[in-house]
Amino acid sequence: MRNVFFVVFLTFALPFCTQAQLPLGAVAPEIKLPDSLGKWKPLGEVTSRLILLDFWAAWCYPCVRSMPDLKRLYADYHDKGLEIYAVSLDKDYRNWVATCQRLNLPFILVNDAYSLDGKVCQDYHIHDIPNRMLLKDGHVIGAEMSFYDLEKLIQQELK
Repeated sequence: MRNVFFVVFLTFALPFCTQAQLPLGAVAPEIKLPDSLGKWKPLGEVTSRLILLDFWAAWCYPCVRSMPDLKRLYADYHDKGLEIYAVSLDKDYRNWVATCQRLNLPFILVNDAYSLDGKVCQDYHIHDIPNRMLLKDGHVIGAEMSFYDLEKLIQQELK
């Protein structure tokens, strides 16, 4: 009886399971979102050797708490070829802009007001935040990593 229940459960549960992030080696879909001034900032126009995609929101405490680490990575590696493309999932535009100004964030900042329901999150299989991916030559080379492991990968790739 247990086996029958398990098979029935899997039959109904599998269609609802979702892939966490894009897999390593996957092509990074284009992102074209507005910045705080309403200017469109396509991901495809970023020419850095490495791009760190950071999915976050101003209302997300762990996201905001991680910003000093992101700013340090940016300061240490931007001149060597790292760009950070931070995709905010804030619906409250004013709070997002105020948070970016308060934190003095130096990297590319764009906003998707559709949040986790937006096309960008669907394309990248983002279901929670904070969430980061490292891109090189338009492909995912790192995902679901600690800051320590992320920095080691950045160092290795920027040699």
